[in-house]
Amino acid sequence: MSRLLMNLFGRPYGFLGNIGGRIMAAANKEINEWTVALLDIRSNDKVLEIGFGPGIAAEKISNIIKEGIFVGIDPSEVMFSQAQKRNEAAIREGKVKLQLATIEHLPVFNEAFDKIFSINSILFWEQPIERLKELRHLLKPNGLIAITLQPRSKGATNETARQEGEKLVQYLKEAGFSSIRLEEKQTKPVSAVCAIGANPSS
Repeated sequence: MSRLLMNLFGRPYGFLGNIGGRIMAAANKEINEWTVALLDIRSNDKVLEIGFGPGIAAEKISNIIKEGIFVGIDPSEVMFSQAQKRNEAAIREGKVKLQLATIEHLPVFNEAFDKIFSINSILFWEQPIERLKELRHLLKPNGLIAITLQPRSKGATNETARQEGEKLVQYLKEAGFSSIRLEEKQTKPVSAVCAIGANPSS
């Protein structure tokens, strides 16, 4: 991955990071809402997002949860600032908690989560299967994980998306998740895919 793309979308910082955040807020709104809908989030759910970006999903989820909480981690100070501004009221109310952190160095969480998800961030993870195993240990029994990806590489097609989706399914299997399914959404310029799995109860 080029340094430019990393600075724009991977771990955005500086002037380019601000631009990348605005691009993501506009371009990813639809797949953020789709992923949140697939997770069927309830009022009392505790939800973790890996790579919250400009805070689009956090904003959506904060309007759903009442007794629950949204927790998000992201390594980018630029994204942290944008997400804070977008979710200022929900943060004050205690419904949204944002932290600067990476998937490779997860914070310590006091409670297990009902739902965990990431959108277009797994591309930047080191050893994704190992990371998914760690996330599974943060889920309650029968809790759900959703990994969404919309390929943006040059020449990507809907078939590229499907192939990436099958790879995500395999990652979840190897990480120990069960009841795995793959969803696809027709979007522009290329379809998005979401692999969903459950943490086995035993």
